[in-house]
Amino acid sequence: MKLLRQNQVDVEVQRIAVVGTFDGVHRGHRFLLDFMMSQAQQRYLEPSVITFSQHPLTVIRPHNVPKQLTTIDERISMLQECGVESCIMLDFDDELRRQSARQFLEMILSDYGVKVLVIGFNTRFGSDCIDSFEEYEKLGNEVGIEVIQAPEYGSGICSSAIRNMLKNSKISEVNDALGYCYSIVGKVVKGKQLGRTIGFPTANIEVNDDKKLIPATGVYVVNVNIPHLDKTYRGMLNIGRRPTVDIANAPISIEVHIIDFGGDIYGKEVSVKFIKHIREERPFPSLDALIEQLTLDRQEAMKNIELC
Repeated sequence: MKLLRQNQVDVEVQRIAVVGTFDGVHRGHRFLLDFMMSQAQQRYLEPSVITFSQHPLTVIRPHNVPKQLTTIDERISMLQECGVESCIMLDFDDELRRQSARQFLEMILSDYGVKVLVIGFNTRFGSDCIDSFEEYEKLGNEVGIEVIQAPEYGSGICSSAIRNMLKNSKISEVNDALGYCYSIVGKVVKGKQLGRTIGFPTANIEVNDDKKLIPATGVYVVNVNIPHLDKTYRGMLNIGRRPTVDIANAPISIEVHIIDFGGDIYGKEVSVKFIKHIREERPFPSLDALIEQLTLDRQEAMKNIELC
């Protein structure tokens, strides 16, 4: 897929594009992308996405910027899997924020050869706050871009709703809304190595991108992919403060017990896909009680749960 950065003019091809943040590239986004792809085939135009290097709220309301469902790299990869051939990555800054809808349309036509713009049912752009498709359509005709509206996706899925699901441990609902299993990627770092003393060695994960949304505290069934070994294992992952073995108000950690794996992966990158929420994190009266519960957790993780 061709990645075009801000001010990287490219009018060698004629494009059809859809604009949005596409955080999560969830089922609603894919419905919109599928519509755009079908229009691209009919019109012999290159299917493209116009998106942003940072969330627009970073400029508009910096104190309300949400954590992201997908990193930029993840988003680009998923868009490519959907068939998108060009990704136009704009910097959402004060200059872009001040652009009117007409100025935005003129820019994407002159700089990127966008001949057709598909807008979602609730899509809005431009500082002039146009609130009807007919006005966008009229502006497009004046500028020289055909503006078409995609059908409404019936489920009401949106990125903010998925974030709320993650914050409430609703992993099954999250994965259903996304159309794939939610994941995090990070490096394995040294922890206190207490797990191995009780028969449950864990890998402590330091997530690569601090903008990535981490699910709520608790215990989860996960799949752990170890890229340098090209292998995937079942695991049980804890997000929390480890109240049985750590001090009060300890920093939140992410640690995964990789079932039937005993290799050394310190310093290596792993990818973790969330399959199911098992239980809340809670303190236990003794290490024996903790071990008993971890044994039950491992049995739950090893059930014939569909892989991601």
